[in-house]
Amino acid sequence: MDIQVEYLENFVSLTALKDDTGDDCISAEVQAVDVTSVGKLLLTGEPVAAVSSRMLKAEIDFSFIYKPKKCSCRSKPRPCIFMHGLRVPEEIATNEDSFSRYWGTYLPDHAPCCSSLKFAHLNTMNFSWTDQTRQQLVCDRVLAASPRSSDSVVADTIVVTHSMGGLMLAGAIANGLCSLADNSTWVSMAAPMGGSMGADYVQASCAGKSNFIVNKVVKMRNECPPRRALKSLSYESGEYSSKKLKRAYAAAQKAYRTNVSAVMCSENYAGLLSTHQAYFWLLGHTIPHKSNDNDGIVEFQSCAGGMPEGRFGDNYVERFYVTRLNHYDMTFRSGDALFSKSKMPMRWFECLL
Repeated sequence: MDIQVEYLENFVSLTALKDDTGDDCISAEVQAVDVTSVGKLLLTGEPVAAVSSRMLKAEIDFSFIYKPKKCSCRSKPRPCIFMHGLRVPEEIATNEDSFSRYWGTYLPDHAPCCSSLKFAHLNTMNFSWTDQTRQQLVCDRVLAASPRSSDSVVADTIVVTHSMGGLMLAGAIANGLCSLADNSTWVSMAAPMGGSMGADYVQASCAGKSNFIVNKVVKMRNECPPRRALKSLSYESGEYSSKKLKRAYAAAQKAYRTNVSAVMCSENYAGLLSTHQAYFWLLGHTIPHKSNDNDGIVEFQSCAGGMPEGRFGDNYVERFYVTRLNHYDMTFRSGDALFSKSKMPMRWFECLL
């Protein structure tokens, strides 16, 4: 059937059709048709009554997705103390029960060997990691986590450090400010044991040695002038290092290799899906790293602190774990990947001890 449509400029009033009896309405028999509540809404404009929920059967069975069983503690549960890294401006006088801004919210459900969770909260922007007063503060916070610790010996404690927190603890041990008893365990993530090219990059940008856009961005982020904490992380063999800093790195690395029980590093900044993923992609591409194996800020060899690469494995079951996580992912704040076993920091920590 062809229908012809013509546009009329003026309004035309139509009269209702009449049948042979003169009635205005022509009745017609129609077959009743069931409609859904959504169809009723579209036809009548009446709201849908929320009286029942839809029961839909999934078209795809997702039961094939790997869902590992939760790990239980294979050792003795002990108090856990978490020491953060760079860029915390404020300082809290005592250890806290949580520090979700830095460590996220997943830890309580993935720490079977932690009889308690405590979080240090120190100013890590205005002081060098080599500052022995700062190192003593780290010792004090770690010692306070367990009643079994003495004045300088950390006993019956699981110490978890991220980034510069690991350097500060290693420096404190190297300087004899505190030590770890045999029944304590040190777990380190993303520690810049040989510094970071990120620190060199900021210093160069503040000095106007990068391109115009980068110089502007660094200054807009209030990175200039570079603060003491960042300057102290200058790349060990870079132009902003010094003989004194190199000696401090060497001593810290020795203490690290001797005392650390488990290490997480990264060889790729691909990372987990998160609000900071793109930021670390940018850093990984922009910072002139000496190695492509990095987490966006810290290179793998720096994080390894002199340990052989062959000691690390890319599965979360490895005590020395090389990942494809960015620097922030290794604070546990982004959870785990669904499939990739090289992107499961929470699973690693949960099953570690």
